[in-house]
Amino acid sequence: MKISSKKPVKQRSFIYFCTNNQFIIKLILPNEMKKFILTIGILLSAQSFIGANPTRKTIQTGGFEREYLVYTPQNPQYEKPFGMIVCLHGFNRTMYDFFNEYNVSAVADSLNLIIAAPQALPEQNPTVIAEANAINSLTNNQISLQYVWGCGLRVKASLLGILMLDEELNRSVDDVGFINQIIDSVLSGYSLPPENIFMLGTSMGGYMTYQYALGKGDRLSGIISVAGSMGLTVKGMDYATKVPVCDFHSLTDEVVPYYGSYQQGLATITLGISIPNVINYWVKTNGAGTLDSMAVENYPPANSITVEKFIYPDTVNEVIHYKINGALHNYFFRKENGDCMDYPEEISRFIKSHLSKTVNQIPDITAQKTCFYPNPVQDIIHFNIMTGNVSIYDITGRKFFSQSFQSGQTDLSFLKQGVYIIRVQSGNTIQSGRLIKQ
Repeated sequence: MKISSKKPVKQRSFIYFCTNNQFIIKLILPNEMKKFILTIGILLSAQSFIGANPTRKTIQTGGFEREYLVYTPQNPQYEKPFGMIVCLHGFNRTMYDFFNEYNVSAVADSLNLIIAAPQALPEQNPTVIAEANAINSLTNNQISLQYVWGCGLRVKASLLGILMLDEELNRSVDDVGFINQIIDSVLSGYSLPPENIFMLGTSMGGYMTYQYALGKGDRLSGIISVAGSMGLTVKGMDYATKVPVCDFHSLTDEVVPYYGSYQQGLATITLGISIPNVINYWVKTNGAGTLDSMAVENYPPANSITVEKFIYPDTVNEVIHYKINGALHNYFFRKENGDCMDYPEEISRFIKSHLSKTVNQIPDITAQKTCFYPNPVQDIIHFNIMTGNVSIYDITGRKFFSQSFQSGQTDLSFLKQGVYIIRVQSGNTIQSGRLIKQ
């Protein structure tokens, strides 16, 4: 019998790990198995921890089971949140937009505010649905009414002066009442002060923001509308209360026209009150002062988009309008894009200026990209600033490490494997995030 001189081949093991609907196949030696499984456990724990915020909640109202998200700020500097931002998504969009696309959670973290993000219902009026289906069958425009706010948005379409369409979307849905219940629930559940409630709406969510302010403005510390307007059938314009207003809108918005209407061939489509009339309404309601304006160039622009900021001053109820030129409806201003301004920074400044006077010493807001890397980390962590202070907290908020750094990095090799909260401060600027230690 011939004896082979070859060394025995070590048996290898395969592990199939599924994440985000993709299979990753790992070929692992036995002595590496333990380390690999431990790493996967850490990553799964981190995914579970991160996925719990925001939390999906439901509430019964108006004969429907409605859903919304609640995000708690990741700011271990404070024991509990100062208030909340109610975030209202656009037409046919979802409550997840503010986390997946707009990163409003960075604003909430910096200002120590909870986010409550409700979800709109599908259109409930069979007549409106039938008309939309008829339009879909006759034209190339595919109109979907999947997620629609009951905000007084009335669509009017005329052809050669003849009215062809005149319908208010979700007119039977009481979304003001729905949002009101959410606010009550969050205030109670998180023991929040009632004087720090802000509302931010994008596109149709801007319409809903204005509608809520007309009915319940006395509950709000300020409203922000991004590319929204006021509907032709909004309720409460005769008895609205004063509320600070911050409005962003582009002259070149192709979806929600700046002047309320636009031409499509021979048809005239009207979707709301013109933005100048919206601003004038709130200036008059708030008793705001004489207009002041300035060009906005917080950062050297790398494109042709311009922004002019109009301020109607008041000691409490100011009205601010950002008149944009060159941006389309869905354009989101970020300094990383080479824009002259940054939406999160402007929104943060407005909110901060209207927080209750009992809330003090909130750091300046600079909604930047992640300020530390790599993540996960094994030993040395690097920062996008050279000097500052870094603090590490466990997931319960207990601080157990704090150190200044002078060379843009620090050594975290002493940390045990797990999930942490990291806080980096430079001057009066603070950024927080989740850190995975391998």
